[in-house]
Amino acid sequence: MTSTFMPNAGGTGLLGNRRQLLRGAAALGAAAALGRVWAADKDTIKIGYISPKTGPFSPFAEADDFILDQVRKSLADGLVVGGKKYKVDILVRDDQSSLDRQSNLAAELINKENIDLMLAQVAIGPSASQQCELNGVPCISTVGPWQAWMFPLKGDPAKGFKSVFHFFWGLEDISDVYLDIWSGVPSNKAVGSVFSNDVPGNAMGDLKLGMPGAFAKAGYKVVDIGRFPVGADDFSSYIQAFKMNNVEIVTGLFNPPEWASFLKQSAQMNFRPKVATVAKALLFPGGVASLGPRADGMSTEIWWTPAYPFKSSLTGQTARQFADAYAATTKREWTQPMGVVHALFEAGVQALKDSGDPKNPAKVADAVRVMKHDTIIGRLDFASSGIKNVSKMRVVGGQWRVNAAGKPELFITNNKTAPEIPVQRKFELLKLG
Repeated sequence: MTSTFMPNAGGTGLLGNRRQLLRGAAALGAAAALGRVWAADKDTIKIGYISPKTGPFSPFAEADDFILDQVRKSLADGLVVGGKKYKVDILVRDDQSSLDRQSNLAAELINKENIDLMLAQVAIGPSASQQCELNGVPCISTVGPWQAWMFPLKGDPAKGFKSVFHFFWGLEDISDVYLDIWSGVPSNKAVGSVFSNDVPGNAMGDLKLGMPGAFAKAGYKVVDIGRFPVGADDFSSYIQAFKMNNVEIVTGLFNPPEWASFLKQSAQMNFRPKVATVAKALLFPGGVASLGPRADGMSTEIWWTPAYPFKSSLTGQTARQFADAYAATTKREWTQPMGVVHALFEAGVQALKDSGDPKNPAKVADAVRVMKHDTIIGRLDFASSGIKNVSKMRVVGGQWRVNAAGKPELFITNNKTAPEIPVQRKFELLKLG
């Protein structure tokens, strides 16, 4: 049986497909034939950065410009490594939320720009990591469960990789967060499971290996009638099944418009669960605000907030200062991914410093392999995670509350998974009208 983490049968742009592997191998062969030098300028460190600045995954890169401006300012006077000062050049690329484009951009940064380090967001899949592993270029990535990064690369958690690394939470972590949220809720333990029919949805929603499997092991009755197609606007069959099974907790993975449709139809069909804990749809303030009063009491995992008690190793800012500076500069609300992306650059710079020689790819990779570094999202620990080439990051439980002005605010309500992050507010049941 094909793993839920692996590419679909169509092979239309996910990591495991043969076309991309051949392209990567060709790029490696061409580089070797030309005897490529790692960097033309021995006094300049080149960092490649790939993210989905445009396309459907663009909200994850919404704060990129602000973060890059801060990072560049912190490195304006150069970076001293092994007693030598280097100029740092960050080469930014937009993959447009496309795996094929991400792969092509990574190959270009490696073979034409001769980068010394790759940093990447890989929510859509780890094409950049694949190119870096093929070409021996050190890479750190984030924004995606570690399973959805490692297994499409055909990796083994006990063995890891030569050049590529990743930090984020895993499916086991987010399952623990959801169970922590529900542990204090008086319910009949009947959970309605609604996951999208795409790579993350199939991975997270797998009845054995995904989150529903963990819920079942914890004693919950899981009601699952299958995946819904991305972009769906009719959830009546799910709601009917949940009503028949007296479901009191709803969970799953939705895009914001899909979740809005689910809520609207739930009200029409008089389905009122006590708890709704879902991923993705409740990640960004804009998507939550669009729900209006119904957003009050919705719960989700938290990657990072200004309430986290950590500070940046690059700028010295606390999480709160970082978020306030973003709001003052951009006139936008903070988002959870911005802390994670900032930490990506913290990890990259630290790896270069710890390497002793940023022009030696093996030394940079080895520096990441043993890294234990405190960042704005907490400590990254690649050495002791128990998963080769991966660092776990903290994730806790939270709840959106709509204030008197009608604005949704996210509060940390459950922290069993990371006790060092303080709870801000007690969890309360939904009051769906």
